[in-house]
Amino acid sequence: MLSQLVKDRESVLVGNELVDAHCHLDLFAEPQVAAKDARFGGVNLIITAGGSKSSSLAAIRIADGELVFAVIGVDPEWAGSDYSFIGEISSLIKSHKKIVGIGEIGLDYKVGTDRRNQTEVFEMQIDIAKSLDVPIVIHSRGAIEDVIEMVKEKEVKKAIFHFFEGDDEQAVELSRLGYLISIPPIESSRRRRIINELGIDSIAVETDSPVVGKSPLDVIRTVEWIAEIKGISFNEASMRITQNVKKLFSL
Repeated sequence: MLSQLVKDRESVLVGNELVDAHCHLDLFAEPQVAAKDARFGGVNLIITAGGSKSSSLAAIRIADGELVFAVIGVDPEWAGSDYSFIGEISSLIKSHKKIVGIGEIGLDYKVGTDRRNQTEVFEMQIDIAKSLDVPIVIHSRGAIEDVIEMVKEKEVKKAIFHFFEGDDEQAVELSRLGYLISIPPIESSRRRRIINELGIDSIAVETDSPVVGKSPLDVIRTVEWIAEIKGISFNEASMRITQNVKKLFSL
């Protein structure tokens, strides 16, 4: 099985495409080099995410609208200091086609920001996304139940759960609402159960590099792992996962 996956991977690298649905190219010493290296290795679509005003503006500068697209927003850690940036998000998205969503945004109960402030900032950005009909990229840490309640209450239509922290039952519930569950490059028994329970059409892959993965190329091993669990070829897994992300972001 593994040897076949390796053969399939080789064919992907020369002919098809992989996706990194969430990374932070602005944190690389040479973002453009990291993106080009990824393309050379077969990763032909990258979503680079903001989370503060400075990282969002950097993501816009890095995005080229071909290989790299940006999502911008204010995450829980910056909900207090970068609150005013929320007022700029709508006009930035309208003026830059390479911005394809709002993110990363959400709730994080392991940072010091006031929870009420986090909730307000999250809700405001959900409303902007709904008004522009763009997806949101959700950050949730220690807060998955409250995040699920909020997206259901706000009737969010388009979302991807970055670095999903929930269990398999929550993943299935969210997939039934039409959301994507993003798998990072860290294998665990919990993530194996999630992958096993989800349909392939509800799965995305990410590296969160360079914070977690070393580069966007780390999606290769994650797709191999998903293909193994699902009993499908690497080619099929990579193609369908990439299409999931393209569909969500209208690419």
